[in-house]
Amino acid sequence: MSASFQKPLLTFAVGAYNQERFVREAVESAFAQTYSPLEIILSDDCSKDRTFEIMREMAAAYRGPHKIILNQNPVRKSIGGHVNRCVELSHGEIILSAAGDDISSPERAARVFQAWEEAERLPVSIHSDTIQIDENGKRIERLYQASETPTDLPITHQFVKPRDYLENFRPLVFGAAHAYSRRLFGAFGGLPEEVLHEDTAIPFRALLLSGRFVYIKEPLVKYRLHGNNIFLAPKHSRLDLKSLEKEENHLRHDCKHRRIAYDSFLADLESARRQGLIAATDYEETKSRATVLRRHYAMMAEFLDASLPAKCRIFSRLRQDGLDPQNRRILARRLVPQSFVLRFRLAWRYASLMMQGGRPANESAN
Repeated sequence: MSASFQKPLLTFAVGAYNQERFVREAVESAFAQTYSPLEIILSDDCSKDRTFEIMREMAAAYRGPHKIILNQNPVRKSIGGHVNRCVELSHGEIILSAAGDDISSPERAARVFQAWEEAERLPVSIHSDTIQIDENGKRIERLYQASETPTDLPITHQFVKPRDYLENFRPLVFGAAHAYSRRLFGAFGGLPEEVLHEDTAIPFRALLLSGRFVYIKEPLVKYRLHGNNIFLAPKHSRLDLKSLEKEENHLRHDCKHRRIAYDSFLADLESARRQGLIAATDYEETKSRATVLRRHYAMMAEFLDASLPAKCRIFSRLRQDGLDPQNRRILARRLVPQSFVLRFRLAWRYASLMMQGGRPANESAN
């Protein structure tokens, strides 16, 4: 085989934090990869539980063909910083991202390489379908769909404009089922350390660099949904103040990190402009929309901690600034003091259950 057609080294990076219950299955699925040559990074973001000890024990016992790189961050870096560290440790041309609570198919790396090779090694972002499972590994009804366009093709090239992607992050690219070229970090540098939404930050870079994602229809990852998922918003609220307060905190947290995400998008957009990766008209349109959305999330975060008069002023400004209807409804329900909102929502849900003949799961106001 000539040098130009030799199979390249790929990197399979398992990143984990406080996932001792699930990490063994994640590491086993990395060790089981059929593709070679492959390096496997087992990286722990300074967990407080036994996550790293399990990784270390498994690495020491491994006798397979893949090279193992073991890492524990001395202090927690959060997701952006942890991704940067894994990229620093990696040597592969393509980096397959894996989470410490998910399970990859043994053929995942091989399928990613096949898709990349068939496209003449040009794609910088390749993602796959997933099977969604609960904390016990049982398959559950799909909550999130990677490709919303029906297709019978095993591999689809999804062409998306960066501006359109900023609106709703469609198509979804699951971080745990994503593989990306190291060229993205060569072109744009490391992610901001405080970024939590790496599964939007890296795909946005891919669109700036190549204008497309490659989607593999085959489910190559069992994507676990459980209570500790950072991005899993509560779908069904429980009838107690503690759970309702958790919803409020989740919203506050999400607004803050969406604002950080748009800061990252704007920085990468400027880098793309300097490198001539984006046409002037597309740059201006995308920058304008990203700036507006960044402002909206910053103002929403401010709204959530403001007094009632300040909330009314911020809400009015956001309406005039074109805040989308869904977020307008979210804020409108929070114009009155939070403590009153929580108690009113509790009483309303209690009354609704009683009218339906149900019984509250928890009658305590905690």
